[in-house]
Formats: sequence, structure tokens, C-alpha cells
Amino acid sequence: PVSVPDNQKKARDKLVEALREISDGKMFLEAERARLTRCMAMIMEQEGDISKAADILQEVHVETYGSLSKREKVEFILEQMRLTLDKKDYVRAAIVAGKVSRKHLQEENMEEYKVKFFTLMGELHRHEKDAFLLAKDYHAIYSTPHILNDEAKWKDALQSTVVFLALSPYSNEQQDMMNRVQEDSNLEKMPSFQK
Repeated sequence: PVSVPDNQKKARDKLVEALREISDGKMFLEAERARLTRCMAMIMEQEGDISKAADILQEVHVETYGSLSKREKVEFILEQMRLTLDKKDYVRAAIVAGKVSRKHLQEENMEEYKVKFFTLMGELHRHEKDAFLLAKDYHAIYSTPHILNDEAKWKDALQSTVVFLALSPYSNEQQDMMNRVQEDSNLEKMPSFQK
């Protein structure tokens, strides 16, 4: 929402809430209601009430809405995820993360969302202290084309992948990933991270 003078904030908030109530339950207005709900959550977050912002955003099950584009759905779900992580509600964040289609994130125009998603997943897995999943998160970020085009970003992501892979407990999957990362030609540009 656009910043408004203090004397108009109450009117803006009432208007947004009234429009949300009017559009509630009307299928042909589901996209507008989702956008208004996101707007309301932004207002709550600006006021410093992250918990209420997260709760408001959770009311909308945007993944079921047919009138929203894939990009808009992913954007909305990532915002839900960010707010639940800011609220320190890690269980709900994991549930919300399950709503994101990994297949959609692989599409060409979704790179920005892929990086954002795996960054948020990294925050969740850091809380869970799961080194292997952190390695997978950073490797997913590293394998994104626009990250590979920026040397500073790919080095950071690859370093994090190697560190968390080394810290993760031994398993067949860990060994397989370690072998795949070892074969990466970019690893040669970082001698301190080679075997």
C-alpha cells in the first residue's frame, strides 16, 4: 500500500476491510479479495503487528484460486511463508512451503521466486538444524541461471552448499550429492573448498 498521511490511515484501513468483507465468498472476486487481504497484511506489518499480518494472510487459500496467475499464486504463498517465519511459526511455515509447486519454480520466468523460496527454506532448515536440507537449498539457489551469471552470488551459494554438505550426516543421498558437487567445474575456481 501507498504511504498515506496519519489522518487518512483510519479511512484507508476501513475501506480495505469493507472491500474485503464485500468480496468475501464471491468466486468472481476471489483474486481481488486475495489482493485486498495482502494489502491488509502489509498494513498490519507496517504497523509492526507481524503476528496479525501473518494470520490475515493465512485466511486466504490462494492455491485453490483459478483466477490468479501462477506467478501471483507463488508470490502470495512466498509472502505467507515469509510472514510465518517472521512470526517464528515454523510448523505453519513448513505447511505453507508444501503449497509451492517445485515444477513451477523451474520455469524460465520464475528464477527470482525460486531463489526467494529456497532462501526462505534455508531459514526454516536452519531453525531445524538440518545441514543436508540446507545444502540442498543452497545448491538449488546455486543452480539458478541468473545466480550462475553472477560470480559473487554463485560462489557464495556453492560455498554454503559445500559447507553444509560436509556438516550433514553420512547417507547415500549425501554421498551422491557430494559426488555431483565434486564434479562441478566451478569448484576448481575455489581451491579451499575442494577435497
